[in-house]
Amino acid sequence: MNLPNKLTVARLLSLPFLIACFYIDSPLGRWGLFALFVLASVTDYLDGKIARSRNLVTTLGKFLDPLADKALVSSVLVCFVEIGYAAAAAVIIVLVREFVVSGVRMEAASRGKVVAANIFGKAKTMFQMVSMTVVLFLRALCGDTPWLITTSNVLCWIIALLTALSGIVYVVDNKDIISEKG
Repeated sequence: MNLPNKLTVARLLSLPFLIACFYIDSPLGRWGLFALFVLASVTDYLDGKIARSRNLVTTLGKFLDPLADKALVSSVLVCFVEIGYAAAAAVIIVLVREFVVSGVRMEAASRGKVVAANIFGKAKTMFQMVSMTVVLFLRALCGDTPWLITTSNVLCWIIALLTALSGIVYVVDNKDIISEKG
């Protein structure tokens, strides 16, 4: 397994620790959650950069990287719902998009094709991670304040909108895979 794929696997393995930090309702837990989320987000940037610069792009990496991104973002968004930082409907929109895209990828794989993330999906992921990083930082710094809860909810609705739009683009771009004739 090459370095980019190891970074991706490390991102997946960080999830239980992220969730454990979420349940440690103290400044230490909040700062731990923030630090782990930033570290996991950085591995997303690094694995792609290293894979492209060293010509280490693999089929496994094309499959695992989006899976790790989805697992990271979805886990934190679900935790946000639990504490009122995100509306369940917004998170459901994100999750449905991710299931649809995963379904298209699985169908493509069954036909021997690998569908990598497009620029809209990458931009969506970057916005998700940056927004969530800001919220986690402010929560660690200020605690649970009404203005932060409102800000987080607004950002989560923007995330849901961007995620839905990127999903529509993804489906349109891959309509041949979805159609029975494809």
